[in-house]
Amino acid sequence: MTLAGTPFRHGDHVCAPFDSPEEQLAVAAAFIADGLRRNERCLFAGASGETLAQFRAELRSQGTDADSAHARGALLLLTSAEAHLPDGRFSSERMLRMLNDAVEQALDDGYAGLRTCGDMTWLLDEPAGSAEVVEYEALVTQLFKDVRALGMCQYDARRLPPRLLAYGLRNHPTVVIDRRHAANVFRDETGPDTGDRQAM
Repeated sequence: MTLAGTPFRHGDHVCAPFDSPEEQLAVAAAFIADGLRRNERCLFAGASGETLAQFRAELRSQGTDADSAHARGALLLLTSAEAHLPDGRFSSERMLRMLNDAVEQALDDGYAGLRTCGDMTWLLDEPAGSAEVVEYEALVTQLFKDVRALGMCQYDARRLPPRLLAYGLRNHPTVVIDRRHAANVFRDETGPDTGDRQAM
């Protein structure tokens, strides 16, 4: 499967709402498979170990050798707890440092860049530090403009409250809707505001 619309490129920061687990996995796998074909190191952060296993199966069903990619270090798999909440709280500074270090390591290892995809459903639990996500998303958009990286944030449209979905749409330059990648007409170019912080 491939995603229609505008081709992905370094600098993209994508919001991808989804309505079912099947849609989430299909879109994530297509996005990551595209990165693997382009010799990018790819990182997928899923809700649980079970989600990571399902993601690997979806990659295989789309024709990508997930096991080989994982074994050689081209594909990194983390749970949301490992990626976003390693000590039980979210830290924008830590996440940005991790991403920047991961980009540098990918380039040092001979990859064309870094591609990330993460499930944002962990926001439902309102962990400590989650309000920092507002500034974090804006800073990630800037980071991706300056380095050889791109990323996708997946928002569960069934479970996340409307205010969080609206926040996600306002703060990403591009979107994947109905499996098509395009410029985000909902984008708020003024950046995060007080309302965004209160929504978290």
